[in-house]
Amino acid sequence: MASPAGEPVAERRRRVGDMVADAAGADLVVLPELWLPGYFAFDSYADLAEPLHGDTVEAAREWARRLGCHLHMGSVLERDELGHLHNTAVMIGPGGDILHTYRKIHVFGYKSREAELLTPGEQVSAVTTGLGRLGTTTCYDLRFPELYRGLVDDGAETIVVCSAWPAARLAHWRLFTSARAVEEQVVLIACNEVVPGLVEVEVAVPRPHRP
Repeated sequence: MASPAGEPVAERRRRVGDMVADAAGADLVVLPELWLPGYFAFDSYADLAEPLHGDTVEAAREWARRLGCHLHMGSVLERDELGHLHNTAVMIGPGGDILHTYRKIHVFGYKSREAELLTPGEQVSAVTTGLGRLGTTTCYDLRFPELYRGLVDDGAETIVVCSAWPAARLAHWRLFTSARAVEEQVVLIACNEVVPGLVEVEVAVPRPHRP
């Protein structure tokens, strides 16, 4: 799922809705990080931020209802009641209800304005769903194993990661998704935003402990 510059927001939302509809029959659909604005559209962050019940989340709730699936809609630019901006991941249930939200804790700063523009979150937690107990993290969080230990301590059996991870560090993406699964003995599902023609979705399943 690409986020090309110049594509109108309404068109991108419609296009992504069509992609989600193509996944009919799935139990869980996962979208990447900040697909609506595009991760690197820093100059537009303030204009494209929405409240948690804004147009994008409401559209995603309808997609989940239509498919009757769990939808991890990736992350959105959330504007909170104080006007602060957050990179917020949202998990939606088959009935269209918001089951869980997570504000990205480790905002990225290297050659990025995310740390300058966004307020980091402070809490991690898992949620009980029809698919078991799920936790979620976002992109750069993969480099911080203690975050995943906190989710497992809260009962997470599966952890979903939405990302806009750069191709230049693809080897790190593959390493960390596997490492976090093995360390914590959880299933880890990671969805990255990529250019057309290249699909990179990782599902890391830990091997059972051996004596």
